[in-house]
Amino acid sequence: MGVERTLKQLRRTLYGLRAFVPGWRRRHKLEAMVGPLGFWDKLQSYQLRAAIGLGLSPGSSLLDLGCGPLQGGIAFIRYLEAGHYTGVDHNPEAIQIGQEEISRLALREKKPRLFVSRSFGDEELGPSCFDFIWISQVLYYFDEPTMHRLSEMVRRRLAPDGVMVGDILGPESDRSFLRPPLPPVHTAESLDLIASEHGLRVAKLGTLADWGYPRRVGLRNNILLRVHHLK
Repeated sequence: MGVERTLKQLRRTLYGLRAFVPGWRRRHKLEAMVGPLGFWDKLQSYQLRAAIGLGLSPGSSLLDLGCGPLQGGIAFIRYLEAGHYTGVDHNPEAIQIGQEEISRLALREKKPRLFVSRSFGDEELGPSCFDFIWISQVLYYFDEPTMHRLSEMVRRRLAPDGVMVGDILGPESDRSFLRPPLPPVHTAESLDLIASEHGLRVAKLGTLADWGYPRRVGLRNNILLRVHHLK
């Protein structure tokens, strides 16, 4: 374990040097916003691959909650039909950088929508509903009242046959990145109890590693969850 920790620290140090290398500075800034350094492409591929495996199609409308600077968002925008991607984040800088990436990569014609919001986009989205809601590596930061607010929004915004996919920390997940105050401990069962009060159901889908998450990243042991309407 000590050797593994040392190697991780060495990799972080080496990747950190890219901040001083012309041509790599922007990529370093993007990676530093979401972490871990050096896994941007693999994590982007994981998000798209997992979403497709769980039913995302080019014609799906997708809401990307906690989209950040569009690590997964760029892949989603390229894959989806024009006008079918919506990204929401509470961080204005992340949304600004996401907009810059869309322009830099000539993706304006795909008509993505990005919003800064502290209501999961609920106050900005008008009457929009979605076939697919993606919320990657965010849920474990939410306390119980926030989970209730999210569940109520999902109940109204998720299409009748739609799904929301997110993840929580598993028993073997890396927690070294957490800082006090520590987030609450959620399980699929505890979240299912909350979701059921809003007409939703939660099911476990295995670990992120089961869905192609990089095995060298500690959060590979997070538990992937599927949320859908109660029938």
